[in-house]
Amino acid sequence: MEWLHTPLQIGLTLAMVLCLALALWKGGQALRLAAAGMVLGSVLSALVQDRTRPEAAQWIIMVVDAGYLLLLVALVWRTLQGWLVWAAALQLAQAITHVSFALNPEIFGRAYISTSYVLFAGLLAALFWGLSARGDWHDPGPRTR
Repeated sequence: MEWLHTPLQIGLTLAMVLCLALALWKGGQALRLAAAGMVLGSVLSALVQDRTRPEAAQWIIMVVDAGYLLLLVALVWRTLQGWLVWAAALQLAQAITHVSFALNPEIFGRAYISTSYVLFAGLLAALFWGLSARGDWHDPGPRTR
């Protein structure tokens, strides 16, 4: 696969697959949805990436990331767990990164790509935190108001 050509990309992809497998096996509903959304967003982003103009804003990827942000915010609204709040915050930072690049394409390069990788690694860490947050590995259920 063309988009898995650096050790960092391979490592993050393997960690994402492991996270999804553990979430499907032992996670609660919110964790399963968050992990599945992350994998779906990653696959969609790879499929729709404009490789002919990498210096241009990736509008479709921005829409994919915004959709994942909406999913995480909905999950936070429903269950209010610390790991979900962090995951949503990191995804919001990713969406802001897209917007900042669209407003100023001169930031393209290592800084933009590095920021995306760091935020994705942070998102993975938040999901792994969700896996280990409770002894029984399940969601506490909807929050009460």
